[in-house]
Amino acid sequence: MRNKRTQLRLSVVAAALGTAALVAVAPAAAKGHHGHHGKHHHHGPRPVYVSLNGSASNAGHSCKQAKYSSIQDAIEAAPVKGTVVVCKGTYSGGVNVDRRVILAGKPGATIDATGDSYGIGVSASYATVVGLTVKNAGPLDPAHGLLADGIVTIAFGPNGPVAADHVKIIKNVVTGNLGSGVDLNSTSHSLAFGNRANANGVGINIADDLGKPASNNKVAFNVANKNFGGCGIALADHTGAGVTDNLVAFNVANNNGLSTPTAPDASAGSGVILASPVPNAVVTGNEIRLNKFSGNGHAGVVVHAHAPGADFSGTVIAKNLIGTNNVRTDENDLQTTGIYLGSLASQSFTVTGNQIHDDYYGIFLSGPVTITNKHNKFHHVTQTVGTFPTF
Repeated sequence: MRNKRTQLRLSVVAAALGTAALVAVAPAAAKGHHGHHGKHHHHGPRPVYVSLNGSASNAGHSCKQAKYSSIQDAIEAAPVKGTVVVCKGTYSGGVNVDRRVILAGKPGATIDATGDSYGIGVSASYATVVGLTVKNAGPLDPAHGLLADGIVTIAFGPNGPVAADHVKIIKNVVTGNLGSGVDLNSTSHSLAFGNRANANGVGINIADDLGKPASNNKVAFNVANKNFGGCGIALADHTGAGVTDNLVAFNVANNNGLSTPTAPDASAGSGVILASPVPNAVVTGNEIRLNKFSGNGHAGVVVHAHAPGADFSGTVIAKNLIGTNNVRTDENDLQTTGIYLGSLASQSFTVTGNQIHDDYYGIFLSGPVTITNKHNKFHHVTQTVGTFPTF
């Protein structure tokens, strides 16, 4: 059953390649409404264009004739299931995607979110954000709603924050955001695909901060490197609502969490982490497959289950390529390590088919942790499995 389920989930990710291609060409397709197809000119609503030189007096059929200079105004004017094309230029952040639209950036379309809680917040389910550069969200103060995220599946509405499901975040560049570059927060069935999330606090985050589960999301074919404040990719239960049945596959996450101290005061980031600080946390059924991790402050793949009663069952760590990691060390582990699994409560993990090289420990277990250890390959590894009795 597990093999069939995995094959199905990976086939869905592969199919997303086609979806991403279709969405990415939305702006180009918008120019084709005067094509040579007879009466079949229109296959959907006419795109709405945003340009720095936009004006209500313009015809609205292209970037040169854009009717809008504000991304937010264009979103509110767009028809449901329509496309908002953001033309080349730098725009302010705090954009709320509160309608089911495709927000599509032309090359050079940039949102500078300096001083904003987020660059783009999505509160409309089934919305898509594609092809934009989003940078510099901050300051970071989550206790007061300052998420400092580049693109997040939450937006502020008149009655407070609202989360969306079935959101697609595709082929964007997110950088310099003090929170997360991409934040799949309190969302289900959403997709982060083909993004470059470099030099943020965290690269790509999956969490349940609104007390709503984050489940059945897919994070695939992204690059999350040199994120200074933490991990390349993080799956974290902060409220007890649960972070479940998510797939992290075909990503690269290198050199994260390196702006932090070395031991004994180390606090660093991993390639990907599954974590929770709350009692009775639910971080179940998540799969970490076919990724590449190297040079991170903590291990390439990490579990930190800090509180009693946590349930991390169904976690699968499979077929990843993992180089030298844990260069800032971790709890009870002062050596370079490929995979680190630490828990206060008893846990069992499936660790299979990984290739781990150039580490002191291939796998390190801290606390009452057991693993199904099959078909892993170790190269230039001093000790394949290390253990410590507590976490």
